[in-house]
Amino acid sequence: MSQSKTASTGRTALAIGVVALIIGASALGYAAYLGLSQVPSQLSAVTANVTCSTSQPCANKTIRLDWTLDDTGQDRFNPQYITVLQGDNLTIMLITNDTTDAHTFTLGLGLRGFSSSTLFQLNNSWTGLSSGDFITPVNGFFAGHPDGCTDNNGGSASCNTQKADCVGVVGCTGSNGNCDNTAANPPPCDLWSIGYLGVVSVPGVYEFHCFYHQKGGMFGYITVLPNKGFSA
Repeated sequence: MSQSKTASTGRTALAIGVVALIIGASALGYAAYLGLSQVPSQLSAVTANVTCSTSQPCANKTIRLDWTLDDTGQDRFNPQYITVLQGDNLTIMLITNDTTDAHTFTLGLGLRGFSSSTLFQLNNSWTGLSSGDFITPVNGFFAGHPDGCTDNNGGSASCNTQKADCVGVVGCTGSNGNCDNTAANPPPCDLWSIGYLGVVSVPGVYEFHCFYHQKGGMFGYITVLPNKGFSA
């Protein structure tokens, strides 16, 4: 009898925990949907206390984002939701193998204490790829290597986009060749770029997006959790 009662109590506690988790996740999802640049009150309970600073970050983290398609064939980031700690030192890597379109990683620098209109941007464009259908000019084709990249202070930076070597792959043009999205069966154009974002210092929920496909739903969110132990 006591074993049954203990099991029942355990199941009740587990159920309450699951409900709390669902409520918390829903609140965070709603905050992300609103694109808030402030930490929702529901996140205050997860405030950390890790001693670190701008000069001595909590952790060095490389965030890898891949291009993917959802079930309806729309462009998306993977992962779409990222969680880090105030005081983490971030590097962003963007990897795309789209057969037709270019993509960017574009992020307002509010999480580093700048105006939200100050942007950090990586640009995976290449000769032969298209801008897609959501910006003007529609379906414009790029005639050179990418530009328009910006650094972790919002300043102009040279794009370091690279084309992966594809020696031995039928139809591939190699690391220095062009992409060919006009072919009947164009091969993937494997591109990667990397940029140092730096220490994230302002808690909140921040949107990132692809400049070319934001209107089509290619965006995501970085949540910076508050850290009482962080000092600028």
